Amino acid sequence: MKSNIFDQPINFVRKVNHGEHIVLFYEELEYARMILFEFIKSGLGQREQCIYISEENTEAIKREMADSGIDTNKFMKNGLLYIHQVPGLKDYSPGSEIDIQRLTQIILSNKADVDQPDRLVLRCIYKIKTEEQIKSNLRWENAFRSKDLKSLSGALICTYPISNIMSTILDSKGSYGKWMNDLLEIYDGVIFARKFWRGVAFDLN
Repeated sequence: MKSNIFDQPINFVRKVNHGEHIVLFYEELEYARMILFEFIKSGLGQREQCIYISEENTEAIKREMADSGIDTNKFMKNGLLYIHQVPGLKDYSPGSEIDIQRLTQIILSNKADVDQPDRLVLRCIYKIKTEEQIKSNLRWENAFRSKDLKSLSGALICTYPISNIMSTILDSKGSYGKWMNDLLEIYDGVIFARKFWRGVAFDLN
């Protein structure tokens, strides 16, 4: 995957291979966006199809991407860039969650003009504010993301904000510490993005 054991997040996302799933833990949203947009920009530069999914307004995302140097109008017009807004998921019940169905339809679109994406971003899709949401998230990660989405040939980055739970994540026996350890077992790589330019990324395989 990467030649270096540790890498800067911006450099790391430029070299993600197809089929790899990366988890991004971040404290500052602007830093996370910078990393995610670089991931998208790198793919678009290679004429790869990219999908960006988040809770945020699509027009706001387009403006942010444009500010980072991505010609959103051009790439959306030629079918290389798709931006979707979906509500945050609070619970996962296999086969019954309507938001999951919508998410699946967006990612695994059966429209003739949309192939499976080469690069996919899922930004802050899942809520992890309670014990039940943590358990639900792990069900989603194991039953949906690591199985259904692993069938994709493209690369994926899934993000989680951790600014409000940093003090508890360091406790490996606590709920959030166990949650993070469980995620690290089922991803191919990880990015820890704390303050601007104080991040690290590495392969987990």
